[in-house]
Amino acid sequence: MRNRGIGASAEALAVVTSVCADSGALEKGEVIHGYVINGGFENYLFVKNSLICMYGKHGAFRDAENLFSEIELKNVVSWNALISSYAECGLCDEAFAIFSQLESSRQHPMVRPNVISWSAVISGFASKGRGKESLELFRHMQLSKVSANSITISSILSICAELSALGVGREIHGHVTKAVIDKNILVGNGLINMYTKCGSLNEALLVFGNLDGKDLISWNLMIAGYGMHGFGNNALKTFQQMIEAGYKPDGVTFVAVLSGCNHAGLVTEGRNIFNQMIGEFRIEPQVEHYACIVDLLGRARLLQEASDVVRSMPMEPNSYVWGALLNSCRMCKNTDVAEETASRIFSLDSDTSGSYMLLSNIYASTGRWEASARVRISAKTKGLKKIPGQSWIELKKKVHMFSAGTTFETGMGEVYQILKDLGAQMELEGYIPDKCFVPQDLREEIYAY
Repeated sequence: MRNRGIGASAEALAVVTSVCADSGALEKGEVIHGYVINGGFENYLFVKNSLICMYGKHGAFRDAENLFSEIELKNVVSWNALISSYAECGLCDEAFAIFSQLESSRQHPMVRPNVISWSAVISGFASKGRGKESLELFRHMQLSKVSANSITISSILSICAELSALGVGREIHGHVTKAVIDKNILVGNGLINMYTKCGSLNEALLVFGNLDGKDLISWNLMIAGYGMHGFGNNALKTFQQMIEAGYKPDGVTFVAVLSGCNHAGLVTEGRNIFNQMIGEFRIEPQVEHYACIVDLLGRARLLQEASDVVRSMPMEPNSYVWGALLNSCRMCKNTDVAEETASRIFSLDSDTSGSYMLLSNIYASTGRWEASARVRISAKTKGLKKIPGQSWIELKKKVHMFSAGTTFETGMGEVYQILKDLGAQMELEGYIPDKCFVPQDLREEIYAY
């Protein structure tokens, strides 16, 4: 256009600026900004909004805020541009601060948060693992009479999945059914993901069966759902149905199927799937596929075969592959291979303590208490700390989180009594706890309890 001597319009500049925002071309966007100034298009609101988006998506928030402050009569797009910029960069508190200004603004009472504004802050908090705050915002959004769209619902369903908030998820399902957006593929996949992660496979299957126009993600979610709950044969059956329906599996599909075989102990089937991925579908295994097959073989106590797979990998194994092999050493009580494997993990400069604790427990299981203590001291010296385990429970539409090592003033006596009763019931049904991997100084205390 410029080579032909045709002057750029405000609309053209706004479009090109948006392209720069989406393609990560900050320098070119700055050049376009120069054209905007030279061409006298600075007062075009839609041009300025596109510039805010461009700078914001590149993390140039000072430039974005300066442009935002220059606008005298901001519209909701202006506000959303800045809110979304912060949210998409993971700065959810900053996004919420701008959102709150919009919500409480009395200067322009007709400009209120719309579904895009709400979705941006909800997704921002969700992306940072602050699901409870996202759910509270969603409740606030409902009270504000703003109708959610498929993107909002997808974010909320993802949060319900992570928090195992089945009740809230079902409530959302009812909402989308009434709003007639339950057939939307994004919403449908979100429901499948939520139900499978909450352990309600029948409801997930019902959504899956009623979903028109399933895509590969739909199939992958259903396969992964069966796999994570130990229904390996169902995962394999669904995988076969997917192939027969004409869908071509991808790398994610095979991670899901291999994981399903892993959790169900289907060694022969897992080997076949791994070979089928390479031979029939011409998909080169990535490190995550190798991690699955190593873990599968290791859990079956096929330590030598698992070691051979690791040695044959065409890429450098990562900590997950070595960790799977180390876990196999634990099950087989093989300290020789464990020491070699652990040294590989430690050389990766991993900042997690899991491998150190696993090696320590392997030594402990064979009575090498001094070696076990040395490994733990080494981890402590390096400043590594074990991340406390966490669990969630939903009660009366409220999600409660429990962390290992924390204490509560009320109610924990009843919790411990129930745990004690469950332990007794497990022993009556023939369960014998494995005490080999409990540190010596804790054995009597734990098992006496």
